[in-house]
Amino acid sequence: MATAVDSVSLREQSLPVKPVAPHSWLRRSGVVIMGGWHLLSLDAPTVAACWSILFAVAMHTHLPWHAPLILCLGTWLIYIADRILDGSHSSTLTPLRERHYFHARHRTAFLSAAAIVGSVLVWLILMRMMPQARYEDTILFLGALCYLFLVHSPASNQNPWLPKELAVGIVFAGATAIPAWSRIDGRRMTLLPAIAIFAALCWLNCVAIERWENDLPITASSLAGSHPSTRWASNNFRVVAWSLAVAAASLVLLKPGNPVYLAALMAAACLATVDGFREELSPLALRIAADASLLTPLLVLPFVR
Repeated sequence: MATAVDSVSLREQSLPVKPVAPHSWLRRSGVVIMGGWHLLSLDAPTVAACWSILFAVAMHTHLPWHAPLILCLGTWLIYIADRILDGSHSSTLTPLRERHYFHARHRTAFLSAAAIVGSVLVWLILMRMMPQARYEDTILFLGALCYLFLVHSPASNQNPWLPKELAVGIVFAGATAIPAWSRIDGRRMTLLPAIAIFAALCWLNCVAIERWENDLPITASSLAGSHPSTRWASNNFRVVAWSLAVAAASLVLLKPGNPVYLAALMAAACLATVDGFREELSPLALRIAADASLLTPLLVLPFVR
């Protein structure tokens, strides 16, 4: 006599097997890849390399292979140091995120890798980097160290006089432009507007991260340690983002031969668009999207001669 288990088994065998949709596998693979890209602190170095190449192309100058590599390695070292330091202390004003926990769990591996990367970076700087670029990079590196000291000092959350988002935007944009800047002695003034628009874009990226990782709307209670300008920009994010996109579009019309402005226009529009769907995305997905929005040089470079 058949049992209840046998009848269930027969019914299960008669049910059609639903195949796994190819697009769902691709979606999961994309999430894993982009998640690793963010958690391994590869996002900022990738963005820096893409924009440094775009700056060089815009100024019709050639970058040797080691210039973007030096920028990538240096950016990676600074970002893992920042995330490890963030993970070593937290408060209600600066809650830890998945990237901080990931760096804390794998601190030994990151520090070991940093020792190797640092050695390679020093060799490249001493043996390959142009003296002018080395001098200018040293100044920016000292500025980045000052930023890390100020941000991670005990008084960093008490009445900040300089928005950290603005500080990051200026330092990051300056470091990204140096490979091209050091090779165009007589045309540097023409590169300044492009650096400024990219610095504004980096600032907007930092504001987006603050907005998307905290409760909305951004108020004095939800971001008590943030600068008033950051809170204002967070509460008016889409207006600010589209305003930056319009400014970049104006520069595209004025300087149609400069691809930096087109990439900035696309990136600002991406940030504004992602903000409109923020309630449908997870915090990690939003954090990935914040930096992925700055990869627009990859869409522009193939069409630039």
